[in-house]
Amino acid sequence: MSDITTGLNEFHPAVYAALAGFVVSAVIKLTNKLFDRRKDKLEEHVILRKELREELDTVREELHRIQTELDEWKEKYYTQLELTNELKLDVLKLTEELAEYKSISGGFPIIDEQK
Repeated sequence: MSDITTGLNEFHPAVYAALAGFVVSAVIKLTNKLFDRRKDKLEEHVILRKELREELDTVREELHRIQTELDEWKEKYYTQLELTNELKLDVLKLTEELAEYKSISGGFPIIDEQK
């Protein structure tokens, strides 16, 4: 019986050591999984931030293009507005000249087309 008890006494520490090894191994694997998840999430966030930065750059380029186009249209508008105002001024001057001519001559000039 002493051999059996001695064998059991030696067996218990070996079982405890094996169980402790399994528990420690499981805890390490669980910890690694948690760190891997965090790492994956971090990588996912880095990828998303990169995509957002690229999209932001694209939007900025498009905005710059639109602003340039808007400036061109503004320049065209103001040029046309200036021409329109010059034409209105010319019409006013001609109207005044016509009114002055009417008051002096009493009518429109007769153009001799036979010449």
